[in-house]
Amino acid sequence: MELWHEKNRFESSAHRKAELRRFVNYYNTVRPHKGIDGMTPEEKLIAYFYPEKL
Repeated sequence: MELWHEKNRFESSAHRKAELRRFVNYYNTVRPHKGIDGMTPEEKLIAYFYPEKL
């Protein structure tokens, strides 16, 4: 399994940090996860804390 930081070349530490923020945002708000029934972590948290919004 190739890790995120091993797949990318970064021009600087600032570039690496910006790309990490972008990846974490994608991972938590866009990418569905099998372990939580195809929801994103953000959707799962909203469903847990605000079930009336569903």
